[in-house]
Amino acid sequence: MAAGAEPFRSYARHYARLGNQPPNWDDAEANPAKYTCRKPWLPLNTDAAILDFGCGWGHQLLALWCAGYRNVTGVELDREQAEVARDLAGGRVRVLCVDGITFLGERRNQYDLITLNDVIEHFPPDRTVPVLECVCGALRPGGRVVVRTPNMSSLLAAFSRYLDATHLAGFTEFSLAQCLDLAGFENPHLLPDPSGWQPRAWRPWTPLRGLAIRGLLNAVAHRLLYAARSQWPRPTRYDYNLEAYADKKCP
Repeated sequence: MAAGAEPFRSYARHYARLGNQPPNWDDAEANPAKYTCRKPWLPLNTDAAILDFGCGWGHQLLALWCAGYRNVTGVELDREQAEVARDLAGGRVRVLCVDGITFLGERRNQYDLITLNDVIEHFPPDRTVPVLECVCGALRPGGRVVVRTPNMSSLLAAFSRYLDATHLAGFTEFSLAQCLDLAGFENPHLLPDPSGWQPRAWRPWTPLRGLAIRGLLNAVAHRLLYAARSQWPRPTRYDYNLEAYADKKCP
């Protein structure tokens, strides 16, 4: 859970209600390839200092650990969430129960990568840029931020916005890039929708589900809707979440 959502403690019950399962570190240690992070935003150097801001139960921490990164820390405001992450990780990574904003403010220019998965929507809109500025300050020059947040361009935007009582803001790909620009980042990149149409993946022996047909239908429905209302600019991502990364501007 995000720092700054003080009225909402004991978030673990709601987190489990949404269908989340605790990360399986024992299985990950035996089968790291099954869980490893393969995102294009990963640092080339596996010794890079990485912080997962609002780490929840530690799913991102596990994926980074399986990818070979060992200098990894998770911070989480909610005590129950942090305890779950710490207990399951079993000392493989550091997990701290702290206010992330205070933590970052005391660590200027210390990290190569900071990830914020399902975090910024928990802050009031007028705090989005200050939070990202704090993240920027804790990154080394050329360091990278990764942000995942519900996609307000999706037809399911209202559901994802109000799925959680602690959600206070929503973003499209355009407003997210705007906030990253204002906070001191450059070259924002959007990841493709994870359920995108993959016709090249088909083989006679491959089930049709491997082609992500649902992703194709989702994209077609959205494009027709935005075209029907002559919307401009039109979004390019239609999935449930947006995921973007950007680099801290070098002096």
